[in-house]
Amino acid sequence: MVAVIVVSAALVLTLLAAAAATARARHRTAHMRSAFRCKVAIAARPGDVVMRWPRQTAYAVWVHDVLVLFDGITRTHAQPYAVHFAEGSVETSPTPVKGLGPWPVVLAMQLDDGRHALLAADRSAGALVAGPFLAALVPTRKPVT
Repeated sequence: MVAVIVVSAALVLTLLAAAAATARARHRTAHMRSAFRCKVAIAARPGDVVMRWPRQTAYAVWVHDVLVLFDGITRTHAQPYAVHFAEGSVETSPTPVKGLGPWPVVLAMQLDDGRHALLAADRSAGALVAGPFLAALVPTRKPVT
């Protein structure tokens, strides 16, 4: 009987320690300097235009011209995306992106490997979405006809 109590207590303490470590890792990623909540849709192959938004939101940070995406339960899985250039400017999405508020902003990009990608973030992310591509913050004007 004593062994059952000791094993149960050890199991509870292990679960509590794992939960605390997960919460700390998620908090640190979310509060990283220049990090913003987002979703990234990437084409499967170069030249492909079909892209799907992932189910879960992630946090991202720009490191030079590389977008580093942190996702997973603990947000410790880092995925780097080397961006060749931004296609156009940061614009309001015509359709809602689940998990990013009613009017998220979207930046179209081309990656170094030739694939196209879309970066969507909440409007509160502001200029962080453009990262090193400051020209993407200039709104595009459509010609008046």
